[in-house]
Amino acid sequence: MTRADISHTFVRTPGRDPEDDRLLALLVTTWVLVTGRVPPDRPFDELDAGELLDFWADDQSAGR
Repeated sequence: MTRADISHTFVRTPGRDPEDDRLLALLVTTWVLVTGRVPPDRPFDELDAGELLDFWADDQSAGR
């Protein structure tokens, strides 16, 4: 796996709790490390449902 800059996936929204941003960073980084997937090159709040599913879907449980 190549090193990827995923900072583009995190949007700092005024008025949003910074703890939410930290949690998002933790979850996305963990998922990237576990799956090797790199999120699309846009902030998560700009992704459509299909793009979100492609990134977050768990291949291990897909056949259950």
